[in-house]
Amino acid sequence: MPQDKRYRSGSAAAGGGMLTLWLTMRANAWLRQEWLSLLAETAAEGIGLVLQFLMLGIPLVITIELRRLPAAQPCPLREGQNGSLWLVPAGLAVLLGANFLTLLLQNMLTGSGMSTPTPLPEEPLTIIFSMIGSVLLPAVMEELLFRGAVLHALRPAGEKLAIWLSALLFMGAHGSLSQWLPALAAGLALGIVTFYTGTLRWAILIHLCNNIIAWVTTYFPSPLTAVLLPVGLLILGGIALLRLRRMPRWAPARGYPRLGVSVPLVLALLLLLGNALVPAVSIGTERWVEPHRDPCALSPIILLKGAKGWTTKSTCAWP
Repeated sequence: MPQDKRYRSGSAAAGGGMLTLWLTMRANAWLRQEWLSLLAETAAEGIGLVLQFLMLGIPLVITIELRRLPAAQPCPLREGQNGSLWLVPAGLAVLLGANFLTLLLQNMLTGSGMSTPTPLPEEPLTIIFSMIGSVLLPAVMEELLFRGAVLHALRPAGEKLAIWLSALLFMGAHGSLSQWLPALAAGLALGIVTFYTGTLRWAILIHLCNNIIAWVTTYFPSPLTAVLLPVGLLILGGIALLRLRRMPRWAPARGYPRLGVSVPLVLALLLLLGNALVPAVSIGTERWVEPHRDPCALSPIILLKGAKGWTTKSTCAWP
C-alpha cells in the first residue's frame, strides 16, 4: 500500500468536499425559502442561479484544495481517448431506463397517473434563467464536482470503488428518494464514461442532453415528448451499445480499497442520504399514522370461511 500522504488524503478530501456540499445545500435551501420567496420571479431566479453556482462551486474548490492537486488534473477537459458520439445515446438510454423504472414503481406504489404540466414562466428572462439553472449549470458543475474532483480524489482506492462511492454521493446529493435510482444509474454510467475516455467532455455532454430532455418534457408534455422521444432514444441507445462493443474494452485500474474509506467521507454520505430519508420518514408518519389513530386501523385483515360464508377478522392484538 502506498505510504504517500497524497494518496491517503484522497478520501478525506472527497469527504471534506461533500461535507461542504451538505452545508451549502442547507444554506441554499434556507435562503431560497426565507429570502428569495419574497422577491419577484425574475429576480429570484437570477439570484438563485448565483446561489446554485456557489452551492456547487465552493465544494469543488474545497475538494481540489484539500487534495492539493492542480485543477486541471482532477477535472480533465482535454480531448481524451476512446471518444465516440455513440457514447451519448448509450448513456442517455441508461439514464432514461432508470427514470422509466422509477416512474413505473411510483405509479405501482402510489397509483398516481401522469403529472400535470408545469406552467412555463411568463418573462423571457425568467425562462432563460430557468434553462440555465435546470439544464446548463447542473450539467457542467455537477460533472466537475462529482466526476471530476471527487471521482479522481477517490481513484487511489481503485477505479471501480471510486465510481461506486462517487455515484452513492451523487445519489445522496439529489435529496429525494424518487431520484435515487436515476441518480445512482447516472453516477455509475457517467463515472465509467469519464474513466473510459479520460475526459469530462462526454459526461458533461450526456448530462446536458439528459437535462434538456427533462426540461422539455416538464414544460411541454405531449405524446411526442413523453412517449415517442424516450422510446426512440432507448432504441437508439440499444444500437449505440451494440456499436460500442467494437471499441476497446475498459480495464479499470486497481487500487487499495482501504484508501477509499475515511471518517469525513462516511459522515458526508450519511448526511447526504439523510436529506432524503428523514423527510421520507416524517412524511410517512404524517400520512399513515396520524389519520389512523385507532391502533387496529392498519392491522392485517384475514378471510375466514364459516357456515354463513366468508367473513373478515382483524388480527389486531389490542383489546
